[in-house]
Amino acid sequence: MRRPKPHKRAALLKDERFVTTVKQIPVADLMQNRSILFYLITLTPALMLYSAVVRGGYWVPGALIYMTLFAAFCDEAFALDFTKTDDGWGARSVLPIILGISHFALLPLAIYALGTAEFGLLSKIVLFFAFGLFFGMISHANAHEMIHRTNRLHSSFGKWIFISMLFGHHTSAHLLVHHPYVATPKDPNSARFNESFYTFLKRASIAEFRAGLQAENTRLEKRGLSPTSLRNPYWQYCLGALVAILLVYGLSGLKGVIAYIALSFYAQSQMLIIDYVQHYGLQRKQLDTGKFEPVSPRHSWNAPHWFSAFMTLNAPRHSDHHASPAKPYTELDGFTDTAPQLPHAIPYMAAVALWPRRWRAMMNPRAKLWQDRS
Repeated sequence: MRRPKPHKRAALLKDERFVTTVKQIPVADLMQNRSILFYLITLTPALMLYSAVVRGGYWVPGALIYMTLFAAFCDEAFALDFTKTDDGWGARSVLPIILGISHFALLPLAIYALGTAEFGLLSKIVLFFAFGLFFGMISHANAHEMIHRTNRLHSSFGKWIFISMLFGHHTSAHLLVHHPYVATPKDPNSARFNESFYTFLKRASIAEFRAGLQAENTRLEKRGLSPTSLRNPYWQYCLGALVAILLVYGLSGLKGVIAYIALSFYAQSQMLIIDYVQHYGLQRKQLDTGKFEPVSPRHSWNAPHWFSAFMTLNAPRHSDHHASPAKPYTELDGFTDTAPQLPHAIPYMAAVALWPRRWRAMMNPRAKLWQDRS
């Protein structure tokens, strides 16, 4: 990797194109208990999607606009500084359960709307992307939060959310591979420098399944159990997905199955594009011992944008999550001074990642600077 000369690096750091900013139009502190914002911002799209299926009309594009244009506008136009959030209204324990229930309520509605309901083609296309974004961003963020919990109810809930999206293996791969080996060649979900999202998607989709399975097999062997033991969670992941498909077929027929699989694959691509954005081009040094340096804040991209942070349960505060995986989302710190910061919110950057040339022009210089700093 070629690095710019010192004087050029200094110039880049001073260049406004390489500084993350949020336009400062201060938002008044509408409520002392900011944990309520997690409820309002994350549950609103669920209510809008429900209304879209039941009532139709403007609710159909409304849900998609809320999670895209409206979220981008709030992120870029307003500033809301917050460090940690208290646990008012049960934000840590109750909200994830409500979001999980919402996921399992909305999934059959989505299949009905896309596979059997009397919606026009344009409405179905809009609903497909709206539901896909909800499952791939908000449900994913919630399931990710819950699989890190030691509470069995929360961890099981998170696992079955992933299984319902035909992505159950992500539970094992994330916990046993991604966290120990993030920002190294051993982690299939860490995007390489100069790797396009499409190359990453093709590679990670297969490699993540294999890496998670290998990690589970190794763990079973250490306990004296065979990889084919029923204690291997991959039985749950695969059989759970098969049962879900058969259930959808029994209720909605072949059209429902096609809608379900297409929606699941789209949601999976959203989950993977978030991994791509949050770890692109950042690498941990390999030490003389063969091990890699400890994970630090500089090995994940963060975003200080408030609205998308509330919408995805602080997923953009990714460095602190990797430093303390068991820390609740309400406790995460943004590390705005010591960790790489994205120039725009994660949903915005996910859209840019679909255009590799623009992505490389925006992110390669930043990735090189942070690698040089390390």
